[in-house]
Amino acid sequence: MMNTSTPGLPGSQPRELVIAAPAIATVLFVIGMVISGLSTSDHIRFRATGGIGAGACAALVDTGCKAAHASAAAELLGVPISHYGTAFYLAGAGLALVALIRRRRPAAAQYGPAIGLLVTLMGLGAVGYSVFLATLLIRADEACPLCIALYAVNAGLLTTGLLWWLRGTRRPLTRPLLMSGVVGAVLGGGFFAVSTPFLLRALATLPSWNAARVENPAGTSLQPFRLPDRIPSKGGPSASDELIEFSDLECPHCAALHRTVGSLLEERGPAGLRVRFVNFPLDSSCNPHMRRALHPTACLMARAGICAQAQGRFWEFLDAAFALEGERSRAVTIEVARQLGLDLDRFSACLDDEATSRTLSDDIALAHRAGIRATPTLLVNGLTFEGALPRSQLGAVLDDTTPCGCDQRPSDGSCGGERKD
Repeated sequence: MMNTSTPGLPGSQPRELVIAAPAIATVLFVIGMVISGLSTSDHIRFRATGGIGAGACAALVDTGCKAAHASAAAELLGVPISHYGTAFYLAGAGLALVALIRRRRPAAAQYGPAIGLLVTLMGLGAVGYSVFLATLLIRADEACPLCIALYAVNAGLLTTGLLWWLRGTRRPLTRPLLMSGVVGAVLGGGFFAVSTPFLLRALATLPSWNAARVENPAGTSLQPFRLPDRIPSKGGPSASDELIEFSDLECPHCAALHRTVGSLLEERGPAGLRVRFVNFPLDSSCNPHMRRALHPTACLMARAGICAQAQGRFWEFLDAAFALEGERSRAVTIEVARQLGLDLDRFSACLDDEATSRTLSDDIALAHRAGIRATPTLLVNGLTFEGALPRSQLGAVLDDTTPCGCDQRPSDGSCGGERKD
C-alpha cells in the first residue's frame, strides 16, 4: 500500500492535508477578519449618521444592513460584536499560519491535529452564533450581504477543521491543544485589549443608535396634542402631506433626518409637503425630563432658533445650526446670526429673555405630553417614527399615506395616518 504520510513523521497526517488544511483555514480566517473590519466600520458610520451613512453594506443593499446594526445583538458591553469577530478571526489566522509554516517540522505531527481541533471548535461556535444572528435578520425581513459572507466563512472553517482534525494522528492532544489555545488567546486577546479602548473612545462621542421604526401603525403611540400657531412651519398649509419634527439642534441623527426632510420638501414643493418643527433638546439645563445633559448646548441652540424665528429666519438658522461642526457656544450662535444678517443686538437680548425660555419650556412640555422620549421623532401623516429614516423609506411612507390633521386628535387619540390603497 502506498504511504501518503509525510516522510519522517510516523502516523502523521497525509501530505496534501498537512498543506491544504492550514492554508485554507488561513485564507478563511483572513477573509473573516476583513469582513468583520468592514462591519465595524459600517456600524460606526450608522451610529454617526443615524442610518444614512455610506458603507460596504450600503453599497450592496438599499437598507444598508440597518437591522443588523440596530439589533440588540449588534453590541456587547458597548463594543460592536463585529470587533470581537475581528479578534476571533485574527487568533485563528495566527494559529493556522503557524501550522502552515511549521508543517515540515516533527512537531507538526502533534500540533497540526491539535490546531485542527481548535479550528473545528471555533467553527462550531461561529456557526452556532451565525444561526442566532440569521434568525434575528429573518425576523426583521432583511438580508445582510456581509453577514451572509461570514456565514459561509464560518461553515468553511467548521468543514476544514473537521477534516484537519479527524484525519490526523490519534496521539494525545491535551498538551498541544492547551498550548495552541494559549497562543490563539494571546493573539486575539492582545489585539482586542490594545484596539478596544480606541474604539470605545470613538463610540462614546456618538449617541445611542435607535433603528427608525413605526411606533404604532394606527398613530396612537403619541398622546393627543395641538400645535400652537407659533410653531415654525414650512410648506403650504394645505399640502398633500405633513411632517412634524421633534428634534434637538445638537443631535447628529436629527441633522441627518433634517437634511433628508429638506431634500423631500425641495422635491415635492409647498403644495406637496408641509413641515413643522418642535424643540425637544436632550439637555437637562432646560429639559426637566432629562437626567443629564446628553447634548450640553442643545438648550442654547434651541433658544437661538427661537430668536432667529422672531426675526423671520428660523429655517435658515436651522440649516446653519445642523451644519455646524465642532463645539457650539453663544459666540457661535451670534456668528451664525451675523452671517444670516440678523439684528445682533436684538438677537443677543432675545437669548437672555425670559420669554424665550418660556417658549422653549412650552415646546418641551408639549413634546413630553405627546409622549416624545427620544430625538429625532417624526410624525409622517400621523404615523410615528423614531430615528433617522433613510430618504427612500420616508418617501415610501409619504407616498403610501394621507394626512389626518394629527395635531387635532379626538380625546381618545385615535387619529392616525390612513393607508392609500
